[in-house]
Amino acid sequence: MTAGGLSGGLLKAPKSLVVFTAGAILAGLVPLSGGFDPSFLGAFVIYFVWITLAVSWNLTGGFGGLFNLGLVAFFGLGAVVGGAGLQSGIPLAAMVPISALSGATLGALLIPTFRLKSFYFAVATFVVPYMVKPLVEVTSGTSVFRVPGAEILGSSQLYYSGLALAVASVFGVYLMMRSKVGFALRTIGSDEVASASVGVNVGAYKAVALVVSGALAALAGLYYLEIAGTADTTIFQNLSFSLLPLFMVIIGGTGTLEGPVVGALVFSALNYFVTSQLPGSTLDVFILSLAVVAVALFRPRGLVARRRRN
Repeated sequence: MTAGGLSGGLLKAPKSLVVFTAGAILAGLVPLSGGFDPSFLGAFVIYFVWITLAVSWNLTGGFGGLFNLGLVAFFGLGAVVGGAGLQSGIPLAAMVPISALSGATLGALLIPTFRLKSFYFAVATFVVPYMVKPLVEVTSGTSVFRVPGAEILGSSQLYYSGLALAVASVFGVYLMMRSKVGFALRTIGSDEVASASVGVNVGAYKAVALVVSGALAALAGLYYLEIAGTADTTIFQNLSFSLLPLFMVIIGGTGTLEGPVVGALVFSALNYFVTSQLPGSTLDVFILSLAVVAVALFRPRGLVARRRRN
């Protein structure tokens, strides 16, 4: 793949940013318009979680070629660290950088796994959540973490903080991918051996991607803690938070700025429709799985991927 092919989706990013900005503004106006069912606004809140997680996975898997199957480890760590801090009296505002740091630290600890290639790296990341879970339980002495009443966000605060997290994730990755780091990541994702042969420090750039991805996923975990009000260590066994973001990126388009947003929107719309019409059903995941297969067969580069120029 040529450099032009690698960056084709990003060279037109300013137009995408106009769309993103307009969408963010419209999303900001939704609660102000009134007349919406609380469950509809709740769907937006969950949508913000999925956007952040999908962006996080796309940074490593879509751009950097790191097939991370353990995203829930970062997500869960952000939630439980946030809960432990809040229960200790640390304000929510202070827990934001602390939770992000916990995810970034876990990412840094996984740097030695870069020696493993493709399938073996994926397997290594898959078992990470099952290693983190007992460590959290032993070090904290508990498996349940609750948000104190004084730190529970109101519905408007929850909505706008989630919107801010999603927007910051998208725009942050946009800026990163427009930098030298981003170009190196796309090159590595396209052909790691060729990248190394021309002097690209593959390990260093992969490390940056994993650390930033881990921080974003941990922040999504902290936000989810505020939504649920409580989190326990069984969250590390919930593979949905590892696999669903991957499905969303595949549907939207791997290695694109728009892909995670579009993929998360598709799933959130399915989820809202199914839960409102068929309470208790898991048909949304079934339909999403079918959508992944259909996209893989008929549009393997995703819904928003552009034709590659020769």
